[in-house]
Amino acid sequence: MSKFLKAVITGSVLIFSLGQVSAAPYSSDQVIASQQHQYNKQQVLSFLDNAEVQNKLVALGVSPEQAEQRIANMTNEELDALNSQMNEMPAGGIVGTIVTVLVVVAVLDLMGITDVYPFIRPIS
Repeated sequence: MSKFLKAVITGSVLIFSLGQVSAAPYSSDQVIASQQHQYNKQQVLSFLDNAEVQNKLVALGVSPEQAEQRIANMTNEELDALNSQMNEMPAGGIVGTIVTVLVVVAVLDLMGITDVYPFIRPIS
């Protein structure tokens, strides 16, 4: 067998052995949880379209784009808690909800879990 053929076979074996992929089952619970997370995120983001909410955010020194980014970085638990609070509030409580979100994110920054506000140093 020629050296070239041996090199091609050896190279092929190495390439194909390194490229193996394994797949795990993807349960319907995981799919539902992922879809619920996306739904919760969209529901919270839809409140940012309100002019009153945007004015309040600007008054607090947060641009609507920054608020969207912060909401996009929230975990499932944070979004669930926020959505449950918003669903229990009266219709006029949207501004309070946004303030609550900002306070929750500030507390998470203080704990060192997130790094959203650059001016907040985590507690050592």
